[in-house]
Amino acid sequence: MTFSLVGPPVQSAPQFRKTVVDTLFRSEGVGYGDVNKDGSNDILVGDFWYQAPDWKAHEIRKPRKPNRGGYTEAFAVYPDDFNRDGWVDVMVIPFHGKPAKWYENPKGAEGHWKERIAFKGTGNETRLYTDLFEDGQKVFLMGVEEHIAWVGVPDAKSVNEEWKVNNVSDRFPNSIFPRGWPAHKFAHGLGAADVNGDGRKDILTYGGWWEQPENGRKHDGIWTFHKSDIIKGGVADMYTLDADGDGLRDILCTSAHGTGIFWCRQVKANKFETTTMHKGLIHETHSANMVDLNGDGRLDLVTGRRFFAHGFRPEKAGDPSQLYWFDIQLKKGSPPELVPTLIDDQSGVGAQFVTEDFNGDKKTDILISNRKGVFLFTQK
Repeated sequence: MTFSLVGPPVQSAPQFRKTVVDTLFRSEGVGYGDVNKDGSNDILVGDFWYQAPDWKAHEIRKPRKPNRGGYTEAFAVYPDDFNRDGWVDVMVIPFHGKPAKWYENPKGAEGHWKERIAFKGTGNETRLYTDLFEDGQKVFLMGVEEHIAWVGVPDAKSVNEEWKVNNVSDRFPNSIFPRGWPAHKFAHGLGAADVNGDGRKDILTYGGWWEQPENGRKHDGIWTFHKSDIIKGGVADMYTLDADGDGLRDILCTSAHGTGIFWCRQVKANKFETTTMHKGLIHETHSANMVDLNGDGRLDLVTGRRFFAHGFRPEKAGDPSQLYWFDIQLKKGSPPELVPTLIDDQSGVGAQFVTEDFNGDKKTDILISNRKGVFLFTQK
């Protein structure tokens, strides 16, 4: 990621049109794609896909009982053409510790989509589908059976079999991370970003980072781990940026179940000091995306409340669940200034959400699913 240390150009703040796709709790993750090949993007939440433009719901699999209590079996949802047949399939990461499953698009046929297990033992509540090696081929990155691991999509001949898991870490001795953290199924905090400035994406967690080898995807074996007390556990998505212009890449992250945004300044190689910003503004920021939201060429931070991340109280159903974007303003020699703008107070975020150009107008839109429902925010 490259950041400019100059002020933003004068322009109007982005405005959004909110669409309520569903009022029920369907999932904590969401994705999109042209499921029926009619030229319009549809919305997928694990149990259902919603057909554009009227958002009619179609079952992908047998749905869970629709209520706001309990937990979903869709904590992250990643549509893609996994079997390379030209139709959008979907990967669904379920409740923590359970197998990751992908569902094959039936190409317009009626009935539930064919389910296959991709890999077992999913861990860390921050799950990523990202271009880790910057070669145009996304991989899944998360805990897998007590290891931090990446999983690539097999070729079309092998995609129906269990997918190869590439371990980045060994199992952790308790002296470093008790109970397998940060690969444990209930661990928090993960990122794929360059920490040491060598131009390759490393893998971050709260207690250190794994250095991507020079040969990247071709490397067969464990990555070098750099232990560092970056921040206490309980964070969400983690990103790097040289916020103060000193040539060292700092880390920006949020609190999954607490409050505040954390700037972890790298004061010297592999040593970090943490500053908490916006403490009390929003709670339960269980996921965060960095994206150029306002089109000024600089990355912004989008996050919000994961409404009732643990359990649900019906009498609190109308409580606020904020969705914010933060203009990250950088000045050499100073901490970053994160200027907040409230987008909405009755949606928030899930455990995974989307900030991309949904409708093809070259503006970044926001797609969310959580206990409040399923929401699409398109820029006006």
